[in-house]
Amino acid sequence: MGIAEFLTSEGYFRTMKITQLFWILCLGVACRSDFDTAFQKVEAYETLIIPHIQFEKIPDSACSILMAFAKDYPKYKHSSDFVYVSTKLAERQGLALKTAEYSEFYLQQYKPTGKLLMEMMLVAAHNFEQGGAYANALIYYKRLASEFSDTEIGNQAIVMIEMLNLGIISPEEQMNYCLNRNKNNSLVSDSVTKRSDKAQ
Repeated sequence: MGIAEFLTSEGYFRTMKITQLFWILCLGVACRSDFDTAFQKVEAYETLIIPHIQFEKIPDSACSILMAFAKDYPKYKHSSDFVYVSTKLAERQGLALKTAEYSEFYLQQYKPTGKLLMEMMLVAAHNFEQGGAYANALIYYKRLASEFSDTEIGNQAIVMIEMLNLGIISPEEQMNYCLNRNKNNSLVSDSVTKRSDKAQ
């Protein structure tokens, strides 16, 4: 049999199919093996997260392990929970920028809604601010002010935007600004009430 005849023969195609199936199977086993290896590192923590998070039992060292797994396998059914827990563990350790980055990853990857959306945006805004990344903080304060304008958090976000735009960043300066702002608002309110009374 010539080469041309062999390349078009049924035997050639059967050999090629078997070879392809072999490589697909090998690739599948290798991928599964990588996942299994990664999962072994988070398996013990998963039982402390699902169905209820037991923060007091989860060590701070789990933070980077859970986050690394979630970044490698974002579609895994509990990866969003791993990111949430990593964010809270980083916050517990006082790691402001890491906390903000993790919450930002959560927002971008898992698109939460409602109270969870508000919580994660607030965590991102506050921790970017604490870490000195004011431009990033403003992004999330603006979103809070826009998307949750009818809530107290939304109103507080408006004040934070004002302060950051004015360069008021120290806790003492911010407290003084809020006290003066409330005082001025109170004076304006009293003035409006007196004018209203006179008009009647």
